[in-house]
Amino acid sequence: MAATTTLRVRPETRDRLNRLAREDRVTAPELIDRLVQKEEQHRLLLGMNEDFARLRRDPDAWAGFEAEIDAWETASAPVDADSGTPG
Repeated sequence: MAATTTLRVRPETRDRLNRLAREDRVTAPELIDRLVQKEEQHRLLLGMNEDFARLRRDPDAWAGFEAEIDAWETASAPVDADSGTPG
């Protein structure tokens, strides 16, 4: 069994967690794990969006990024067996 600890929350929050857990047919700790994972993913995506926005504001950096994407797409394109060229 995994180690556990006590987390203090308001009774209303406890009741809401238990209700949501029952609706999803999981335990309250499983629901909390899921909610924390979703929040971490959300923050990761927000950070990535901010990074891309910053990159797009710099035309030279954005052009370099697009060139790199094009190079990866060319390198990973299927090779035509007859001609030996991508496509």
